[in-house]
Amino acid sequence: MIRKISAMLLAGALSMPVWADDAEETKSKILNRLENTKISLDFKDTALDEVVDFLHEVTQINFVLSKAVREKTKAGELKVDVKLADMQLKSALKLVLELNDLTLVFKNGVLLIETKEERGSEIEMKMFDVKDLMMKIEDFAAPTIELKESTDSVGPSIDIGPEPTGHPFESKEKLVEIIRAATGGDSTWGKDGVSIAIENGLLIVAHNPEVQKEVEQLILSLRQFK
Repeated sequence: MIRKISAMLLAGALSMPVWADDAEETKSKILNRLENTKISLDFKDTALDEVVDFLHEVTQINFVLSKAVREKTKAGELKVDVKLADMQLKSALKLVLELNDLTLVFKNGVLLIETKEERGSEIEMKMFDVKDLMMKIEDFAAPTIELKESTDSVGPSIDIGPEPTGHPFESKEKLVEIIRAATGGDSTWGKDGVSIAIENGLLIVAHNPEVQKEVEQLILSLRQFK
């Protein structure tokens, strides 16, 4: 078995907020590494758990196999046969897992590798009222009334102040884009069966409870911009 891997951290970081608690800080660091690490892999008919152990050694990212994945690996059902050069770690990992019908999710400070059946069983739908984020109530200043002389007549001149400005979330597409980016982007929303959309002022989210909680926290944070 030939195993070859090289990793190079690139400069930069994900453009996303980091919550104060340790779990969210850990998630941000992991997502940053997935996005900004280039990797080369050369595995031939190798057991999945060996590949995952090797990835952990090189990237220092903690991976955990679900019960179903461990059972399949023990039975010799999950093998990796891949050769990749200078590829983004996130893309390489996604390819390796998809070849075995597996998915990846951040949970309790680690990346959990599950079967698609396990991941799909946790998906639920929730609705969040975001009408207040789609509409801004302008705080208009009181009009200023001044008397100005002219050659024709003297009359009041009314200054109503500056024109009202738009709200950063007045577009539902923009709001969805912000939420997707702040909760993991394609690594979170690129899975089968999950979705996010706004209809009639309601944010409709289909995902697992962990992501639902993240979305709820983010909505609370976005309200500070109202």
